[in-house]
Amino acid sequence: MVTKAPLPSPAGQAARRRERRDVAYQLRSRLWELSTLTRVRHCGRYTHAGVGAPGLRLSGDGASRRAGLSGLQSCGSTWSCPVCARKIAGERAEDLRQVVKAAAEHNGAAAMITMTLRHNRSHSLRACWDALSYAWSKVTSGKHYVAEQGQFGIVGWARCVEVTYGETSGWHVHLHALVILDSPTSPEMLDELAGRWWTRWERALNRKAFTAVADRGGLDVRPVQMHEGSADEIARYFNKIAAEVVGQSTKEGRCGNRTLFQVLRDGLQTGNADDLERWFDYEQVSRGRKQFTWSRGLRDWAGIGAHRSDEEIAESDTGGETVLFIDPESWPSVRASVTGLLAATEANGLAGAQSWLTDRGARWFFPPDRR
Repeated sequence: MVTKAPLPSPAGQAARRRERRDVAYQLRSRLWELSTLTRVRHCGRYTHAGVGAPGLRLSGDGASRRAGLSGLQSCGSTWSCPVCARKIAGERAEDLRQVVKAAAEHNGAAAMITMTLRHNRSHSLRACWDALSYAWSKVTSGKHYVAEQGQFGIVGWARCVEVTYGETSGWHVHLHALVILDSPTSPEMLDELAGRWWTRWERALNRKAFTAVADRGGLDVRPVQMHEGSADEIARYFNKIAAEVVGQSTKEGRCGNRTLFQVLRDGLQTGNADDLERWFDYEQVSRGRKQFTWSRGLRDWAGIGAHRSDEEIAESDTGGETVLFIDPESWPSVRASVTGLLAATEANGLAGAQSWLTDRGARWFFPPDRR
C-alpha cells in the first residue's frame, strides 16, 4: 500500500536530515515571537529553571555524527512546534515499525484504513475535529466492535490524525489507522470489516451534522503487504504524515491541500494575513489533542514497552554525551544561528563546535568531568 522509493545515499540522507532540521529550527525561531502558545514561545529558547547553561551533545563519529542541545525547555507539541514534531514523529514511527514487524513474526496481517468527512469552507476546524474524534470513538467501542475483535481477529490499532487546509474546501481533518489482525486476511474480509466501521462512522458523523461518502475519498482500505521491508515502509509513511516540515509550496500541495506547517511558511514568506490567522486558529484548536493514539494492549502484544507521552519524548536528551556548555550570557546570540553550531559540530566534532563558538565571540566551558 505504500509506494517504495529508492533511498538516497547515506550522505544524501544526512543532507536531507540537516535541511529539514534547519527549516524546523528556523520556523520555531519565528514562532518565538508569533505563537499564541507560551510553551511554544519558550521551546528551545530558554533553559529549564535551575539549569544554568545549555549543553551541546554529541554522538557518533564521521558520517554518523549527530549533534543536539540539552537543558532547554521543550513544548512537546506535535501540532504547533516543528522541532518537537520531528522528534516525536521519529519515535512514533519506530514504534509502528516494531508493531508491523511483530505482526509479521506472529504470522498476522496489517491494513491501513483512512477515514474522513465531507467538509467545506463554512466548517470550522474545531467542528470538523470534534466530529472526527467522536466518530472514531463510536467505531472502536461498544458491543459491535467487541464482536468484531473476535470475528476478524483484531489485535489492535494505532491511529494518527492529519490536518491540512485547501483553498476550495477549507479544513481537511482525517485519520489513518494501522489495524493489526492475528492471521492473514483476504481483501474481502478487510472490506467487510471496513464496511461495518463505515456504517458506525457515518451514523456518528450525522449526529454531529456532518456527512461522509465512502467512494469519494471518505474511506480508503489497503492491506499491508507483509514482505521484508514493509515495516520500514509503514514507519516512513507515518513519519512523513506526522512531521512534514519541508514540503511543497502552496501550488504544489497534495491535491491542492497544504499541511499546516506549509501554511505557516507561506504566511511568513508572503505576509498573507489569512494564512497567519489560520495558523493561530490551528494552534488553539489543536492544543491538548493527541496526534497518535493506541488501542489498549497493542504495545504490550508487540513488545515495544511503555508508552511515552509527547512531552516526555520532547524533553529527552539526544544520544551521546554533553561535550560543552554555552555561557548563559552568550546563549541569546548563539541561538539565533544555532543550526550553524550543530552543522559545524557534526562536520568536525568537538573541535568544530569550539571553533564556531570562539569565532563568534561566544563563551563556553567544558563539563566538570572533562576539565
